[in-house]
Amino acid sequence: MLKPDHITINVTDLKKSQEFYGKILGLKELESVDMGDHRLYYYELTEGLKLELIEYDDDFGELHPHVKTRGIYRHLAFNCEDVDALYEKITAAGINCLQTPANVPKLKFRNILVEDPNGVELEFITYI
Repeated sequence: MLKPDHITINVTDLKKSQEFYGKILGLKELESVDMGDHRLYYYELTEGLKLELIEYDDDFGELHPHVKTRGIYRHLAFNCEDVDALYEKITAAGINCLQTPANVPKLKFRNILVEDPNGVELEFITYI
């Protein structure tokens, strides 16, 4: 049986990423590991599933695919209690929102799309 363990993001700005995931979203910070040429920072998403932020010493540039680019990871979606309240908190912190709160009747939820400090798209949903 396969069980998810972690999701990885190569960070462009570690401090902004830690602020976003730790303080703004309130994810529990776990351990960090120095691997020599890079460092790993873990946050708890759910029991048994972690977010892994990687900060590399070297730089290979940044990738900025279009939302419809094929063959790429698009986004991670989080279920939250109140997408509108989260939207207010995120925009107050200066985080880029790609889509304001909107109902998606066919999927029976309300959502927002957000860009994290690394340009990674995240979706936040509240079922209605």
